Formats: sequence, structure tokens, C-alpha cells
Amino acid sequence: MKHPIKKPLLYLAAPLFSEAERRFNEELRDLLVAESYEVYLPQESGESVDPKDSRPDRRTFLHHLEALRGADGLVAVCDGPDTDSGTSWEMGYAYALGIPVIALRTDRRRAAGGRILNLMLGESSMIATKKEEIVSLLEVILKK
Repeated sequence: MKHPIKKPLLYLAAPLFSEAERRFNEELRDLLVAESYEVYLPQESGESVDPKDSRPDRRTFLHHLEALRGADGLVAVCDGPDTDSGTSWEMGYAYALGIPVIALRTDRRRAAGGRILNLMLGESSMIATKKEEIVSLLEVILKK
């Protein structure tokens, strides 16, 4: 009996508060799925709407944490004047767990010292400046 080949699981960390951000995240997810990756996109996990749930934020946090701990890699959207605080936290946590991190920075604005990305985020990740570069970086870090 043949065993199916397990697709690498990627956690897609990104801001998800505007329609434009959510749409970009979905576009990025679709690109990664087309390249045979399984993608966990937090905006799709659904927050608890059960009125009896006394701690819906806690439940959401724990759900995302479980997904992050099971990921083979993390892709983080780091655009904007400063990387989203939740995305930054997810990047740091993944790095601490030894999960490879790819930071996507398409924003032409620079961080302090003219860096592409904040020092700590940049030193704990591989940086892509175009979404199309992510796939080749994933092949390197996941040895696909």
C-alpha cells in the first residue's frame, strides 16, 4: 500500500485587519498551495462565536499556537512602516522553536539603518522581496 506524501505545512503569518490585507493573504496562500504546500492561514480558522464561550480570544490564541507548533515553516508578510505586532510575535516564536522563517517584504520603505527589515526580524529569517521568491527559499530551507 502506498503512503501519500505529506505536504509540508506552512503557517502564514500576516496582518489580517483590512479587506486588502486579507485578499493579499489569500493570494499568497493560493500561490503556496499551487506549489504543493499545505497552508494554515489564521484568518480562515474562524474565531469562536459561541455566546457561551467565556474566553473566545484564548481559544483562538491556543488554536493558532497549535498550528504554529505543527508547522514545517513560517511565511510572514512584513510590509508596512513596521511589521504587524502579531506577525512579529509569530515570527519570534517560530524562530525560538527552530521553525524556519521566511519574511516577505515587498514594501520599499526601509527600517532603521537602511535595513530591509527590523534587525531582529531580519536576522531570524530569510527575506524575500517578491512573493515569487518564496518558493525557491522554501525549497532551500525545507530541502524539498
